[in-house]
Amino acid sequence: MKFGFTFLMTILLVVNTFAQVKTTKKAAPKAKETSQESITISQFERAGESDFLIDQNNHYHVVFQESPAIGKPVFIYYTMSTNNGVSWSKPITLSNDGTGNGASPPSLIQDGNGAIYAIWKRYGNKGSKYPAPDVSLDGRGGYVNGTLFYKVLQGGSWSQQFQISDEEGSQFSWFPFLNQQGQLYICWNEVSPASVTNNWLMWYYADWIRFAKLETNGVSAKAEISAPSAPSYKGGAPPHNGVINLHGYADKDGNVHYIYNRKAEDKTQKIYYYDGKKHEEVYTYPLYGEGNNFMNPPRLLHDEKGLDHVIFQPSSSTLESEQLWDFTPINKQKSVLADIQAKGIKIAGFQANQAEGGKMNIAIQAGDFSNSTEAYGFFYANGKWDKRGLTKNAAKENFVYAQLTPLTYLATITKYNAKHGAVAITKEGKKKMVMTLNARWSSGGYSVSNPSLIFMHLDR
Repeated sequence: MKFGFTFLMTILLVVNTFAQVKTTKKAAPKAKETSQESITISQFERAGESDFLIDQNNHYHVVFQESPAIGKPVFIYYTMSTNNGVSWSKPITLSNDGTGNGASPPSLIQDGNGAIYAIWKRYGNKGSKYPAPDVSLDGRGGYVNGTLFYKVLQGGSWSQQFQISDEEGSQFSWFPFLNQQGQLYICWNEVSPASVTNNWLMWYYADWIRFAKLETNGVSAKAEISAPSAPSYKGGAPPHNGVINLHGYADKDGNVHYIYNRKAEDKTQKIYYYDGKKHEEVYTYPLYGEGNNFMNPPRLLHDEKGLDHVIFQPSSSTLESEQLWDFTPINKQKSVLADIQAKGIKIAGFQANQAEGGKMNIAIQAGDFSNSTEAYGFFYANGKWDKRGLTKNAAKENFVYAQLTPLTYLATITKYNAKHGAVAITKEGKKKMVMTLNARWSSGGYSVSNPSLIFMHLDR
């Protein structure tokens, strides 16, 4: 579908100069093999997922989930660095609105005027007697309903909190994107107001797909891609036309490309791809075999030629091994990025980020769950994938498809479980990463048993 305004994914532009950064104290030791440095930027060793942005001044910006203590809500925190990650500002809370509700994995994006937007979904409802401080089954795919909010960073200060949809507690998945003028839009899906009233709040009822313009002073230009379906009788459930795992971008011709999952008539769940003109099926999960794909949902990226790539994890029940696929819809070609055949080793999760110039960055976590979960990086540029081991033993294992480079990171860790990774690239083309992991360091006496958010240089 082509909207009445044109879109274009643009280069991230410069932001204003920010206040002086205070150095955090939790510095991890250097990795022995590479002299890489890592530093802990979370506060309470209770970190979740994150998003990472580097602006044109090479200032680093990170938003991440973290709960300050057991029983406390999962909030969205923000921290930044102006000196190549040497020191970071004290994290501040963006999502604490006094409701007692937690927040979903966040998104971070910059518009053409340099303003930075943090977007998240708040669980629960305002004023509820039973707030939802945390949700275990959600993820970036949008399995659980909530309310979308955002804040804007300008001139070193964050704005008030803006609610995106008029309805509360009805939204599921979303993706932000920029138009040709660098203006920011968001696409999301939700259930209808009638479904909210009648408590039909599952993702497969959320077929109301909408978009809106996000501005520094609020939301404007709301419109819909598809209207919500009516139930067969008053108060009844609507049909299962809802979607999950929405993700996409806008091309140079003003067409929005996106992917989503939807239940088919035979009750299987399928991945669909929309190229701005037509919808087509990409993959069908076996009946009741899709698993929790909303925790690590399919992602739509594009290369330097403008070709779309659907990155996803197929169902292992139909394969001899655990795999991660790169599928290009235009020619129906499938590349196997990871192929794990070692007994007991599984892919715990993956994350995929788009970078400027058609570069693509993927992080995966794989292991036996009882001992440690290794992290791997898959980095695409100019027609080639560079595959690296990111944690101590990753490059030493032989269960990843294709030869890994000998570089490893976080080499002083003796036991750890990698959870999540987000990669950003500086204007000089250097890759930097934030990773969530449980770790015990073998030197320096520093140890954590709960997830911390670690910053590290993948390139120097």
